[in-house]
Amino acid sequence: MHSHLLDDRSHGQAGIDASSRCEDVRLVNLPDGRRLAYTEFGERTGYPLFHCHSHGSSRLEAASFHRDAKQAGFRIIAVDRPGIGLSDFNAKTSVAAFAEDLSFLAQQLRCARFGLLANGAGTAYALAMANMNPERVSVLLGMSSSFPVFTEQGSVLQRVLRSTAATALKSSILLRHWRGALSHDRYLQRLLESLSYADRRVFENPRVLELVENDVREALRQGARGVASDSALQFSSLPLNFARLQTPCHFWQGSAEGSSVRVRAERFIARLSNASLHEVINRGRYFYLRYMEDVFAQANLLLDRGKKPQIQQQAFATAQMPQLVQPRAKRISR
Repeated sequence: MHSHLLDDRSHGQAGIDASSRCEDVRLVNLPDGRRLAYTEFGERTGYPLFHCHSHGSSRLEAASFHRDAKQAGFRIIAVDRPGIGLSDFNAKTSVAAFAEDLSFLAQQLRCARFGLLANGAGTAYALAMANMNPERVSVLLGMSSSFPVFTEQGSVLQRVLRSTAATALKSSILLRHWRGALSHDRYLQRLLESLSYADRRVFENPRVLELVENDVREALRQGARGVASDSALQFSSLPLNFARLQTPCHFWQGSAEGSSVRVRAERFIARLSNASLHEVINRGRYFYLRYMEDVFAQANLLLDRGKKPQIQQQAFATAQMPQLVQPRAKRISR
């Protein structure tokens, strides 16, 4: 069922570049014949956390979590979504369809119980996965989350308008990422120019810049089609059973992202029955490139596991949402 593509275990210094694990890429054959690619980071025998990367990223996004995950005793299973990295494209993909792919992978890896780690727009996929497998998902951890825009089907007119918007967005992203595929330096320069001051400080570290560059290159390995299709799904409805979703959900947002981001997060999280929002003071959306040990420490507390690193309380401000208010990774060449 699995094919082992590459296993390069160079024994360098463990850190943000995850050089002690580099790339260990595996493929699983899905029931419809497609292949799903994933890489594992952290502790091999640790508690499994399936990672849902953000838009424009790939499984290599999780390379920066390697050291902290290993120390906290977590096994990160980072998965490429269809058409991204080494996963086969799926013209009929949807958020729910990928959740089914992820469920199949968890079954193949014999993970009876596991958690979810989501970044940015990967949050929608994690929520769908938790909603689909309430008895198997133990915790959902979201960083700099972009929450689903639509959680209801809407009228026929609304669905037509969403479809039109998704098509326009897909075309725009195809053009932008096609240009990015031709000039990665220009693509990264535009990314840096769009960041907050706090995030630009993070990218002053050349290791961080190299990690993100590798991630972008891998996301565009098959061209821009997969990234564009993945991004356009934000206009698709994601019906969630908010009453059924009892999974503990914890979300982290950098305070430098702005008040509008926080307000939107608070409104969505308030609809969840068991959720908390943590604000990372004076940090932007890329805070996770430096501050993951606190996220994993919180996960250990939630799971009541023995390995419980001390949480740095000064870095976070946590708010329980009131229920009534409602490795551096080496680039692979074919």
